[in-house]
Amino acid sequence: MTIATVIDRVDGDADLLAAAAAYEQRFDTTFATFVFFDAALLADLHAEGPLPGTVVQASDTDPAVADHVDSLTRVANLATQSADDQARYLHTLEEIYGRLAVSPVVACRGADLVIAPQREGRILAERLGCLPGAASAWAPQAKRIAVRGGLLVGFDSRPPATVNGRVAVIDGVVASGVTLMAALHLAAAPGARVDIFTSHSTAAGALALARYADRLRHATTVHVGHVSGVLNDRFYAVDPGDPARLVLGDVGDTISGVADRQAVSR
Repeated sequence: MTIATVIDRVDGDADLLAAAAAYEQRFDTTFATFVFFDAALLADLHAEGPLPGTVVQASDTDPAVADHVDSLTRVANLATQSADDQARYLHTLEEIYGRLAVSPVVACRGADLVIAPQREGRILAERLGCLPGAASAWAPQAKRIAVRGGLLVGFDSRPPATVNGRVAVIDGVVASGVTLMAALHLAAAPGARVDIFTSHSTAAGALALARYADRLRHATTVHVGHVSGVLNDRFYAVDPGDPARLVLGDVGDTISGVADRQAVSR
């Protein structure tokens, strides 16, 4: 049973470090640890199949959630986004989280560790009130990097501890799922109970999260607003009928500016 490879920076070869360098420069960070998913592993994790019962889709019982995702898609595909567009996008994300069957706030308050990757995971966790009361939190700068036909995920830090209790994860969207799989690989021990909260996922990403949880022996539930879209060759979520049309786009780019402006005005 194949799992990803964890690579400490000091052990990274020249190819991996060169691929990561552009991301480190762009985001003004240094990756301390990498988790590498090769092409064969990704193909296995993303293979088509029925969604398991551990993927709980809010839109199955609340059709308004799919309408909210359509609203996000329209903003994501605008040639130019105004501040009002971005504010509406952020508000709609928050609305979707409020319609999930399980409250992310309640789950986070009972967790031994809350994982909220930068940028959108941390922004949403803060705005939803998921971080106060958590025993511990990890908000790493985590970036996926295409290399050698697979995906490398770089982290600027390691989790504060490896948890075998309850873990809650807040993230904006799931496309390939590799960032969250890599984070849980580092942070959760076998036997951990994991709740993942996300507004949207591709079927491939949701399947990958469920399959990888089995390999790591985590009891994982994915609480997702809506599942739709397919992965393109860059592992972005796109409309299967129009591959040029993004489903939600880059959530961090869309909400970070408006979240900062609203924080300043409070």
